[in-house]
Amino acid sequence: MQEASPSPWWQKDASVFAALILVAALAFTATYFFSKAYGRKQDSLARRSLQAADQHLQAGDAAQAVSDYRTALLYSHDNPEYRLRLAHALAANGETSQAIAYFLNLLDEQPGNGLYNLELARLYSRQGNARKAALYYNGAIYGAWENDPAAARREARTEFIQFLLSQNSRTQAQAEAMILAAGVQPTDVPGRLLAARILLDTGEYDRAMDEYVALIKNDPVTAAMGAGRAAFAAGRFESAAKYLALAVNHDTANQEAQSLLQRAKSVIDADPNRRRLSSAERARRVAEAYRVAGNRIISCAESKKLPLNILSPNNDLQKLYNEWGVAERDSDPRKLAGDPDLRDTIMDLAGRIEQATALQCGAPTGPDWALLMLARYGEGVEH
Repeated sequence: MQEASPSPWWQKDASVFAALILVAALAFTATYFFSKAYGRKQDSLARRSLQAADQHLQAGDAAQAVSDYRTALLYSHDNPEYRLRLAHALAANGETSQAIAYFLNLLDEQPGNGLYNLELARLYSRQGNARKAALYYNGAIYGAWENDPAAARREARTEFIQFLLSQNSRTQAQAEAMILAAGVQPTDVPGRLLAARILLDTGEYDRAMDEYVALIKNDPVTAAMGAGRAAFAAGRFESAAKYLALAVNHDTANQEAQSLLQRAKSVIDADPNRRRLSSAERARRVAEAYRVAGNRIISCAESKKLPLNILSPNNDLQKLYNEWGVAERDSDPRKLAGDPDLRDTIMDLAGRIEQATALQCGAPTGPDWALLMLARYGEGVEH
């Protein structure tokens, strides 16, 4: 019987090689599916931790949120969204330095990111580092934003202006407010109202009033009130009364408008230089100013326990009181009616008394406040 000849060597090696390939393929397939399963498990755990963190942060438990976000990052350590949320949680938990570190790392990966710049500006502001806060606010203003860049940059500039005001940098705040106003489209009514409010906040009262007046036809309630506030702050009490009255007509429950309107009218009613007044009425107002100022200086001196009517005064109030006493003979309305120069002299004395007593006894109210405004703004009250 003839023996079977052995298989060629290459057939044996091919079989072994095929077997190895099959084993490798099975191993790769098993590894692939295991890796996928492990990845899905990691993602599931990360999402679960993220959801818990969001809930804790929303509930005000920032410390637990930080812990949960850190857990989420253990399962998904390269996820920038998770790192961003952790940075926000750290900031909410008062861990400012760590939050800054996270935002700086995020900014390194996305230079010019507007959101990261804005968050860093807020954090450095919290630390009291005004220089770095200003640097990152500017980065936010001119940075890249994903959604509605124009609105985001405007909001960043608005926040920067409020920061500057908190730092008593009014001049720079006014400059930023002017840039903000110049960048708003004429058809953007909400943007223009915001710009007007910022101008008002920074002390650009005349410009703010002009902006508000131009918008009265678009939003009479908001714009009339804004124009009234701006005119009042600028000491333009005729204009203030006009626009505040309009605001009250549109909103009779507006108590602020009613209060400011009443105060503006008190200045107008005390002003002897208002147009179309008779000489007798001008004289009456000056005589009343003389009386009100006299009562104020006496009351102020009494509160300071300061003696008056002495021969050798050494205090401004004492000197002014002596001057007031000498002027009594000139305060008769009949005499004042025919002498415009004398009226000016008495009003100047009343104004100086109100200014001096405001410094030594605090801000006045009522008729004294009206006289102080007349002394402070003069022709600015719009005769």
